[in-house]
Amino acid sequence: MKFSKTFGAVYDYLMVFLEKPWLKVRRARLLTGLSGKVLEVGVGTGTNLQYYNHEAQVTGIEPSPHMIKRALKKRDLLLFPERINLHHTGCGYDDMADLVARESLDAVVCTLVLCTIPEPERALCNFMEWLKPGGRLLVLEHIRSHNHSTGKIQDFLTPTWAKIAEGCQLNRPTDKMILQAGFQLIREDHFKIGIPFYEAEYRKPD
Repeated sequence: MKFSKTFGAVYDYLMVFLEKPWLKVRRARLLTGLSGKVLEVGVGTGTNLQYYNHEAQVTGIEPSPHMIKRALKKRDLLLFPERINLHHTGCGYDDMADLVARESLDAVVCTLVLCTIPEPERALCNFMEWLKPGGRLLVLEHIRSHNHSTGKIQDFLTPTWAKIAEGCQLNRPTDKMILQAGFQLIREDHFKIGIPFYEAEYRKPD
């Protein structure tokens, strides 16, 4: 996939209208208490990095060369930058075998990324393999509406939107896909910011 330098440059400016009023508090709730080995998939420009505490050892991956540069700059401004290692790669790339061992992770974090990953079912299978028994999957995503009419509108808009937003799928039923992958739900919250969004915590069965 070809990544846009322009999209990487303007992403934070575009997201500010969602972050401060709605997403910031949800990111903090998901991430602040994490400890142990954490994989963040699709680190983007590093929006989540400020929420990890010193007890979390974070490996962050991002396939866009333009976004990972911005994430590295944000990481270097943190109090504990040495606890966050960022890599220019993606969860379906071959080099992930060298970064993450089977059943080595305490948590996997996905925020606004499962909508874009080309093979989400494969990614979820990887998360299940990489997590320790009882390890958690934390997500903050937009999803396909459970309302038939709204879902059809998302279906109609997705082809155009995907071209603008580097493959982002407005109509991906991420909440259903996670359950189908075998994860156990801990808690979930459906909310709307124009389209349906989803905040949830899951666990890998023991």
